[in-house]
Amino acid sequence: MTTVSEALVGIADRDWSRRDGRSVGVAELAVHLADVRQRERADLVRLETFVRETVLPHTYPHTTQRRRLLEALGEAGGLCTARAVNSDGDYVVCTLDAGHYDPDDKPPFKDGKPGGWHKADASIWNDLGAACTPHAAI
Repeated sequence: MTTVSEALVGIADRDWSRRDGRSVGVAELAVHLADVRQRERADLVRLETFVRETVLPHTYPHTTQRRRLLEALGEAGGLCTARAVNSDGDYVVCTLDAGHYDPDDKPPFKDGKPGGWHKADASIWNDLGAACTPHAAI
């Protein structure tokens, strides 16, 4: 995000310095940059509000999509950190709350209670898999 912000400010700098074919003083440029940054912060606040109020409520609990939204909002600290490699070779990260893992509590299809093993969308796994990063409570 910082790189994008810096690029936008750079574009604003070039635009401002070329106005009316005249050079811009340092003080004028500083005021313009402050204005650009303030608008950028306001845009980020509006975007965060939109994500919190509109997008997040429409995501299903314990899904990768919801986890990614929580990570973007800086609120994924209470989620499990276990990872596994799925059948496509991609890493999946558990979407359940930290502290949920119980190796003896098998998933529902193995006559256990839901939530004992790790879960990410359709993937369910335990810490014993060779391609797993074990559960760690935060």
